[in-house]
Amino acid sequence: MKYCSTSPLPDLSTVSRSRVPTAGRRALTHIAPPLACFAVLLVLGIPSAATAQQVLASAQAGEPFGVATIEIPLAAGVPIGSQPPLRVTDAQRRVFYPVGQEIRQKLVPPSERPVPEAGQGRLLRRVGSLIREITSRDQPTEETVARRISFLFQGSEPMVVALSDTSGVIGEYQLNPESNPATHAQLLNQWWSDYTAAAKTRIDAGDYPPWVETYLVAMLSGRLHLPMPAWFTTETEAGDTLVSTLKLMAGAEQATEAMFRQAAMGQPLAPDMSRVVPVPAAPRWTQPIPNPGGANDNTAIEPLATRVPPECFYIRYGSFENYLWFRDLSEEYGGDVSRMVTLRGFRSPGTKAIETQLNLEMNQLSRMLGPTVIEDQAIIGRDLYLNDGATLGVLFKVKNAFLFRTSLQNDRATRAKSDDAIELGDTTIAGKTVSLLQSADNRVRSFMVEDGEYILVTNSETMARRFLEVGESGQSLAATSEFRLARRLMPIEREDSLFAYFSPQMLQGLVSPEYLIELRRRIDAKSDVTLVQLAKLAAAAEGAATVSIDQLIQRGYLPNNFSERSDASGIVELGDSVIDTRRGARGTFLPIADIELQNVTAEEALWYSRIAASYTSRFPHMDPIMAGVQRETVFAGGDQNATVERLAIHAEIAPWSPAQYGKYAQQLGPPTRVAMQFAPDDIVAVQAHVASEQLGPPTHLFAAIKDSVPPNPDDFDGLIKTYRALKQLPGYIGAWPSPGAIDRLPLGLGRGTPVGPGMSRLIGGIYRYTGGGFSVLSFYPDLLTASLPFLASIEVEDAAQLRGRIGNLRGSQLESWVTNQLYQRSATSSLAGADFLGMLSRQLRVPPADALAATQDIFATDLQCTLGGEYQFQPQVDQWQSTAWHGTQPPLSSPLDYAHPIMQWFRGGQFTLTQYDDRLVVDAIVDAARN
Repeated sequence: MKYCSTSPLPDLSTVSRSRVPTAGRRALTHIAPPLACFAVLLVLGIPSAATAQQVLASAQAGEPFGVATIEIPLAAGVPIGSQPPLRVTDAQRRVFYPVGQEIRQKLVPPSERPVPEAGQGRLLRRVGSLIREITSRDQPTEETVARRISFLFQGSEPMVVALSDTSGVIGEYQLNPESNPATHAQLLNQWWSDYTAAAKTRIDAGDYPPWVETYLVAMLSGRLHLPMPAWFTTETEAGDTLVSTLKLMAGAEQATEAMFRQAAMGQPLAPDMSRVVPVPAAPRWTQPIPNPGGANDNTAIEPLATRVPPECFYIRYGSFENYLWFRDLSEEYGGDVSRMVTLRGFRSPGTKAIETQLNLEMNQLSRMLGPTVIEDQAIIGRDLYLNDGATLGVLFKVKNAFLFRTSLQNDRATRAKSDDAIELGDTTIAGKTVSLLQSADNRVRSFMVEDGEYILVTNSETMARRFLEVGESGQSLAATSEFRLARRLMPIEREDSLFAYFSPQMLQGLVSPEYLIELRRRIDAKSDVTLVQLAKLAAAAEGAATVSIDQLIQRGYLPNNFSERSDASGIVELGDSVIDTRRGARGTFLPIADIELQNVTAEEALWYSRIAASYTSRFPHMDPIMAGVQRETVFAGGDQNATVERLAIHAEIAPWSPAQYGKYAQQLGPPTRVAMQFAPDDIVAVQAHVASEQLGPPTHLFAAIKDSVPPNPDDFDGLIKTYRALKQLPGYIGAWPSPGAIDRLPLGLGRGTPVGPGMSRLIGGIYRYTGGGFSVLSFYPDLLTASLPFLASIEVEDAAQLRGRIGNLRGSQLESWVTNQLYQRSATSSLAGADFLGMLSRQLRVPPADALAATQDIFATDLQCTLGGEYQFQPQVDQWQSTAWHGTQPPLSSPLDYAHPIMQWFRGGQFTLTQYDDRLVVDAIVDAARN
């Protein structure tokens, strides 16, 4: 490979610096062939540089892009990842798609070095090095010896580029491109290898959908005729059909990423798979359970449930005050209750988007009037796809229909007047006049339908019609045998603050061909909208004028078969927005229940038929799920202290069929009222009543951890490191009655050496106590001895197989460890988010001032810092940073004022799980601090 000739820049600074001699500059173009792969450049324009810095560079012109590489050797090898990545810019804006990479070389381990001569301790040091090599498999095997940056460029004229990193500007270099097709191909392949490897690294580190990295790899591969990397095209293992279907229904990122990659590559279906075929049949579900009460069933049912279609889920608040409690709890976390547990790299629209779409946003007046006009209310729907566009509504039982209707109508009229894109009118559904507030992109879609003292506000025409039909026929959720069983198990006398019920009909609907096939098509539609947004950015970055979707396809920014769909829908631009012609805008897609599935492709039919067959043979009926939440204040708080609420959660799956749920459901022993009593200083304790061939008859297994600072999770990487980490963990594990598995170990390993009454020391420094039917293991004999007086099997009121508790971590030693572990994950995601914003500028030339808005266009939601800060661009270092960092990088360990979301409110909890022959019951109590 021959590198380009170069010439130094004119001296732009008054600071003296060394120059490459004239003869040396000429010699660069006449290097002997074995060394012709390097051209030496002079660094210029750095006032602090006392001497010139030599680099290795090459540039080859070509179409549609030339390619260049610059390497900076290091004076000595350094640990991998210790050097900041290089950045490249040029005043003429000819540089595109740069990528930095470390040049590594292998470290020679002690076992591969020559054996030293005996004497002066050399041989002993060699033996010590060999032992360290064997016991420390995490030692680095490579080191970084140089930094490289490669990039594409336009044109063939000489160009001046500036290199920098997070420490500042390194220098300016003039490149004189040459034209050698063979060298161009070689450099292009090297750039592509670096580029795709860097994309994979960002994808693995990011806590956001990898749409940008995926698009750039697919687009550049197509335009430059470069092979897709193996990680891009390798199909994930199909695995269990039921599990993969659940992932799709749950919106698992693995499923959506695979479909986005296919859309970005533009892989067409084979002709025999694209033909239109009839809609495949749904799974053959078993019949619902009969009503045990029969005609004499007098189970108390709330009137609101008599207006809910059976195919809907049902989340009832019972009163307006309960609704306000839940809404205020949600608002404390930005309208997204999941933020109580963790912060993701992007904001979930949560309830805000639904309130906006239905035009049911809360204000102070509605908070005041609500209790006087609303008797009962619930959220009902066919699905909970809140991020894409759910099928749901809010059902009210009102005390004063006139006052409530007038209030809603006034709000709807005000909304329509405030936005020309929103229309308010009437439509006819099931013979009744229904108010409809809507926008063309479905950002607002609100049907208001009234039937006596019941009013439903929904985004689904199908649900509005079914609501009216149920009122006429009486065939409601309340009339089903499963719901009546639920109300016998969880009667309305419980007065739950929140009661949720997911009917078998609703769960079966999620697996219907209408839902699953449309769900796949939705993902395709989301992918296409995102691809158009990214293609427009890429075209603008390369200097293309405003172009249409057809032009983006012609110029290679979109695949040739872009948006070819069997349902004849497509992508159009509506003002500044990009929407799907059938479904509307991302985030507020047309409800799936309102989309009629008329035909499918052979590929869709084959895919769904496999799913239907799996459910028919392995999961022939859906078990209803119910849950209730009760709350009470256990600490009223004060000026300095938060109020602590105790949430009692009771959940059941009934009827329940353990055989459907595989081996895990069959590993538990029978329910038992026998429980383990732990030592009072155990801050975490769990126990399970299990039955297996290895342990013999039903056995209680238990484990506990003292309040301490446990080892880091990384310390459990590898057998020896795991052993060392466990030795640092102050806790114990045990069984009762004593299982025979340990005693049956060969060579008497389970018995060990007696060291005291009932105590023996096993190989590896583990201590075992045996007595009273207990067998307990720990690395700490003193800890074991101190805990033994408290260990006992006791009788409790409730029967269960699994039990656990976590004490209040506030002020404990474990709190700092948990906080730091959560912080490390959040800091990694926070850094990845900042790098993503920087990537938009480096790869797609998005100005920093527009980066956050561009992110919203790409993801249809906002990027958020997982440390709770705000992303800001710092021009002095050309870097995005978070206000939570207080510097250029997140602190290595959690700051004293850092509090992870879950640590802000969690004040302890406990749970039990009980599996009966016909039902599964989970009870949990959680103490939560409230602002």
